[in-house]
Amino acid sequence: MRYLLRNWHLKLAAVLVATTLYTGLVFSGTLSEDRLQVPIVSVNQPSDAYNLTGDLGFVEVRYRTGDDATSLVSVDAFTARVDLTQYDMAAAPEAQLLQVEVNAPGIDVLDWSPRTVRVELDRTDTRTVPIEVDTGEVPEGLELGDPELSEEDGKVEVRGPSSEISRVDRAVARVFIDPSGIDFDEPVTLVPVDVEGQSIGRVELTPDVISVQIDVQEVETTTTVPVAPDIVGTPAAGYALEGVGSAPATVTLRGLPEVLAEIDEVATEPLDIGGVSATQTFEAALVLPEGTRLARSGAEPVVTVEATIVTSVSSRSFVLGVICQGAGTNACLPSIEQLTLTLSGPGGTLGALEAGDLTPIVDVTGLAPGTYTISLLIPALPAGVEILQVAPGSITVRVVAPATPAPTPAP
Repeated sequence: MRYLLRNWHLKLAAVLVATTLYTGLVFSGTLSEDRLQVPIVSVNQPSDAYNLTGDLGFVEVRYRTGDDATSLVSVDAFTARVDLTQYDMAAAPEAQLLQVEVNAPGIDVLDWSPRTVRVELDRTDTRTVPIEVDTGEVPEGLELGDPELSEEDGKVEVRGPSSEISRVDRAVARVFIDPSGIDFDEPVTLVPVDVEGQSIGRVELTPDVISVQIDVQEVETTTTVPVAPDIVGTPAAGYALEGVGSAPATVTLRGLPEVLAEIDEVATEPLDIGGVSATQTFEAALVLPEGTRLARSGAEPVVTVEATIVTSVSSRSFVLGVICQGAGTNACLPSIEQLTLTLSGPGGTLGALEAGDLTPIVDVTGLAPGTYTISLLIPALPAGVEILQVAPGSITVRVVAPATPAPTPAP
């Protein structure tokens, strides 16, 4: 205390002189005040700490300088710092208020605001997480092989703040599969995600880019199509092919989609029915289109084909004359001389018939002279031959008694 009071009158006089001089300078206009926005930087961050705060913002500094130096003052003349050694790491990662220090050599700093800022630090941690390859929606018709990664163990190291590291569930490699079916072989950037697949920031992956190879193949599908027996040749004369059937009637093929899209049936090997007169049964091999096979594993490409052969049925018309019988001494006069007879039956049999074998008969046996409508009699027909039509089916006939001879004149 004695030291402070020593020469107190001289010290008081010095203060009064300084105050007078400062007041004079202020009122004389040689000093002025101004403000600047100065960015806040952090210093002395612990090596095992991670700054969760990021940008600390700005501090507004109020300073005073001479009028002649005001235009020379810039933001670079000031430093606003937060010393991170003030942070209590035992309470990490809670937010803490740390003091802001402002310095400007040669400049009278009057005040600054804010005086403190919120800072969050967390301890840096590392762990390994598995890699997951996400191919998204695979284009229809393609099948993927197992991904091959440049990281053979399928894991990467993640480093960052402990609070964020604990949320990382896996590192996802998202790839795009081309619909053309080209194999995938490209570097892919890994993305750290949580259990719900949401991306997590403020962590680093080592490595953060890996090589991914995926074998892409077109997927075979199946289609069911009918069997089409390939029948060649013509049955014997008088016979015809009534129908063809196969067992099974359809087959299921396996192949690539673009190949199966062009197939609507499967043919058999050629099956010859030339000259046959009875139903034929074949064990026929299937002619499978190129790039296909039977869907049922181990199945033989063979079907049973039955070609049903029947007697051919056709028709033939004859124009025939009519003859009378049973008239005795009377005259038989039909109203028409010809009629049309249409028959149906085997083509060979009809072809062998002649008109003389079919002449219709009008029987007037026992009829007295007069006019009658009489049905026609057709001679017996060969087996399998039937009458389709007789036109007309009956005719008008006149039975005429013989003329009386003129009397012989007397000699």
